[in-house]
Amino acid sequence: MLNLIDSTSVDPLELAEQCLALANAVIKINDAAIKESLQFILHEKMESLFQALYHAE
Repeated sequence: MLNLIDSTSVDPLELAEQCLALANAVIKINDAAIKESLQFILHEKMESLFQALYHAE
């Protein structure tokens, strides 16, 4: 079966870059359904970023 989800851990810098890319896409995309999906993914990435930063201390 094809595994479409990459569950490898990511360092905070890479998570921050992903968040910036997603935020940029959310701003530029006009399609409401795609925008909503990207916002959901952005929210998940931001939660992961905050957890990574919290556990790094």
